[in-house]
Amino acid sequence: MSNKKLLDDYVADIQLLLSKGDFDQALQEIKKALISYPTNPKLYINAGNICKILGDIENAESFFKKALSIHKSKEVLNNLSVISIERRDYNQAISLAKDAIAMDPAYIDAIHNLALSYDSLGNHLEAEKYSSKACELNDYKDPKYLVLLIRILQNTCNWKNIDVIVKMLDLHVGDGTEHPFLNISRTDNEEINYKVASSWEVDRFQEKENISIKNKKIKLGYLCGEFRNHPTNHLIKNLFKYHDDSNFEVYIFSYNHDEEAKAYIEKNVYKFVSLDNLDREQASKLIIKFNLDILIDLTIIITNNRQDIIKNNSAKKIISYLGYPGTSGSKIYDYILTDRIVTPPSQQIYYSEKFLYLPRTYQVNDGQRIYANKILMKKNDHGLPDSSVIMSCFNQSFKIDKIIFDCWIDILHHVKNSYLWLLEDNEVSKNNILTYAKSKNINMSRIIFAPRINRNDHLIRLRLSDITLDTRIYNGHTTTTDSIQCGVPIVTLIGNHFASRVSASILKSIGLDELITQNISSYKSLVIKLASDTDYLIEIKARLTENNNYIDDFYNVKKFAKELEDSLISITG
Repeated sequence: MSNKKLLDDYVADIQLLLSKGDFDQALQEIKKALISYPTNPKLYINAGNICKILGDIENAESFFKKALSIHKSKEVLNNLSVISIERRDYNQAISLAKDAIAMDPAYIDAIHNLALSYDSLGNHLEAEKYSSKACELNDYKDPKYLVLLIRILQNTCNWKNIDVIVKMLDLHVGDGTEHPFLNISRTDNEEINYKVASSWEVDRFQEKENISIKNKKIKLGYLCGEFRNHPTNHLIKNLFKYHDDSNFEVYIFSYNHDEEAKAYIEKNVYKFVSLDNLDREQASKLIIKFNLDILIDLTIIITNNRQDIIKNNSAKKIISYLGYPGTSGSKIYDYILTDRIVTPPSQQIYYSEKFLYLPRTYQVNDGQRIYANKILMKKNDHGLPDSSVIMSCFNQSFKIDKIIFDCWIDILHHVKNSYLWLLEDNEVSKNNILTYAKSKNINMSRIIFAPRINRNDHLIRLRLSDITLDTRIYNGHTTTTDSIQCGVPIVTLIGNHFASRVSASILKSIGLDELITQNISSYKSLVIKLASDTDYLIEIKARLTENNNYIDDFYNVKKFAKELEDSLISITG
């Protein structure tokens, strides 16, 4: 009589272990089963799924490929497509997803992966095509598919049906599907923002422990994945040189940086620590080893974050700052560095972090006065008509919504010699904007697109603009600072949440509250006044470029560093 354990018994034991969350033991049980049943594809699939959960992509792929060699199935092809997406091998992901779809043309998960891959490659038309198909097949019920479609429609300025799709997604607020970044870019409802952020972060971190650290100096760490040609780097790079080294010992924990940015920052801090090539546990242990008093996360939950390496004992106090304009929804952060304009005290109920206020604007800048640059250009150097009013917006396409663009259309109709100067973010958004403008009886020649160029050249170019038009739900952040530094007035519409109040914070800090409007009507009226009243425009520009306490303080990075340090000292005891 054979003592060989039956496959059904193995399956029962594996399922029991999985129900208990004991993935490691379940994997060991599968490996035992494979000795007796080496040609069973389901065992390999289960092993692959467990490895994927455990973050072991290499072995997951190996198990899935073995399953595929035994029996070709759409599910395994799709799993391999997912792994390729995680590895950012999008062309391979597309090939595998298409093979799965060939077996089942209505296989929604594979269609979704196809859309994700095309989106990641910047092929927005194909991405929208397959994303729409996935939503249609699911009757627009699954929020996972809705989220991707909305993101694509935002990025391409395709406003035709977006409001209807957004309403469908609103039925799923708080279920953990929607990324907080997408949410704050589509609505300034603070309650909804908080629900989405909280549900996204649920159970990711333990409750904070009380940590007692005594250092001779305050050990201050910054965690960032954006020290390269990125807005965060442009804003904060000059701050580090002004930290008081008699009281602070500054550490930089960096990943995804370039060597130029590293060299610039490294000379101004106590220690620059690269986290590249370190896994989650290695990076976490390394940070903990430094016994930090304060750790400031500059990336938080946006793309390329390493939030997973932050533990409850990474520092005595952990702070969210700069990279994400809103609540993380996470228990790991003690504070968010902010100001009373972007987050009035009444909004504390919508934040998992306590407010740590800076006295002026929360947003640091590099301290450069671009308008003092003597390099002069003419409008026609960039295809801009001479003797015209140039209204610019160099925010990314996803920030431009239909309401604000309709407002810009009205302004173009009212100010006959005006032109709209926009960033050429992608070809699809450009074509959609031009088509929409034409449908509103605007000559397409009055909308001019500027290609992406290096930052220094862009700032010189930006000085050709007469007025900057801020976006509505998600303001300009670095782009607002760029306009101020170039001596170009920016008109903003203050909203309800952090992301829609950033420009107001910056304008108030330089004493130009009059450029902050309260509704779309007053926004339009102010832009028209600036565009039509030459004397008023000259007056505002003069106030941006003259020396006064407001402007001088705005560029005073040393003073900002002192204000920041005072706030940090207040929470260290």
